[in-house]
Amino acid sequence: MAKVSKINPDADSKPREKTPAGWAKFWEKELTAAQKRLRVFTKQGNGVVDRYRNIRGSGDDAILPEGTGTMQSLNLFWSNITTLQSMLYGQTPKIDVSREHHDPDDDIARVACVLYQRILQADVEASGEDFPTALKAALQDRLLPGLGVCRVSYDLKTSKVKLDGAEEETEQVDYECAEVDYVHWQDFVWGWCRTWSEMPWQGFRSYLTKEEATERFGAQKAESLEYVNQLPSGDNEQGVATDSEQRNNVQKAEVWEFWLKKDKKVYWYSKGVDLILDAKPDPLQLSGFWPVPRPMTANLTTSLFVPKADFCMAQDLYNEIDLLQIRISNITRAVKVVGVYDQSAGSSVGRMLSEGLENQLIPVDNWAMFAEKGGLQGSIQWLPVKEVVDTLNTLIGIRDQTISLLHEVTGMSDIMRGANTDQYTSDGTNQLKAKFGSIRVQCIQDEFARFASDLSAMKAEVISKHYRPYSILRQSTAQYMPE
Repeated sequence: MAKVSKINPDADSKPREKTPAGWAKFWEKELTAAQKRLRVFTKQGNGVVDRYRNIRGSGDDAILPEGTGTMQSLNLFWSNITTLQSMLYGQTPKIDVSREHHDPDDDIARVACVLYQRILQADVEASGEDFPTALKAALQDRLLPGLGVCRVSYDLKTSKVKLDGAEEETEQVDYECAEVDYVHWQDFVWGWCRTWSEMPWQGFRSYLTKEEATERFGAQKAESLEYVNQLPSGDNEQGVATDSEQRNNVQKAEVWEFWLKKDKKVYWYSKGVDLILDAKPDPLQLSGFWPVPRPMTANLTTSLFVPKADFCMAQDLYNEIDLLQIRISNITRAVKVVGVYDQSAGSSVGRMLSEGLENQLIPVDNWAMFAEKGGLQGSIQWLPVKEVVDTLNTLIGIRDQTISLLHEVTGMSDIMRGANTDQYTSDGTNQLKAKFGSIRVQCIQDEFARFASDLSAMKAEVISKHYRPYSILRQSTAQYMPE
């Protein structure tokens, strides 16, 4: 019998830590796989943004039909998105921080809620544009490509000061802030997962100049980075085919910040570099680890966590309306008073339309011959305008029916039905119509409210875990509160 060697159970229980070069290869592989997985979503997202801006495409994979002109199309998509944005974000949100249990003797929790609410509300008011601007941008990304992302961060600045009578310098906090930053939908990638809870890692892209990279990672690592012109599409490989006016004149390096949930660490990586730029333990120490709340996503399924833009669900109807509108515009230009006449009848027939005024007679050189040929009716044949107008009316009817079908598919008909209240109808009926009109957008409203609330909650958690007590008192202006 062969002798079986004794295996040490603790020998392989702890995985071997990767080297900086090993982490660089790991993130290169994961990033390449994620970008391939999101390639269709990214291409469709860029097409939807162009559709919103009324920029026409071409090719087999274009979102828009070929031949659609910017002056002839009927951009209902822009109108629908503008209406939804106005409904979902009509005014600046109000922060409400309350206790879970309203115990009468719990003065500590009551005062803490007041301080947090004063700090958070200060960033939402008109004087602070960061939070409202980030929310509006994320909402537009949700309605257009289908992915709206914001993240929280903590910024701390200190300085060395020497107090009176002290021999050594002490560190003093000059500034600390829990910021809410907007993340462009193309600058956010994630690992393979079917649901949000299964997500293994998240990546955030940023572009740094050489000076910024030197300050962040050191001169040696900054020299190893590749600096290129940034493009709106986020794809530097397609820079040759991109309009030169759309490029950033300042060359920057593409740096990815990866948050790995299993290790509770953050890694910085750039393509083309053999080593990772930096690695740190969890900097925010949030309860959910991620620096972002669950993003606003469109048309997710449990098969794969990849959004799909709402426009793609109704793009055939949008394109059909564009084609019908083009035909209507072309036929409308053909509806005119035009015809042909017999040249042998003389120039008098042509002068009748070009020079004729009211109560004016045009002389005919040879009236007898002109009358023998049937007069004016025998010399002129007009364009059959009736057939053209009938065709035009038919196309207008088909277009209006397609628009009604589009409104039914997108839910805009419910919104218009709820907004169309009648003063001669009972108040109960009008309230029922308004309630029914909000059913189709209630899901997006709830998602947007959840997203904004989660952002504020994460910001409050950062304040509670990282702020100095005197920073909380100063930023909440607690000195002006009554005793």
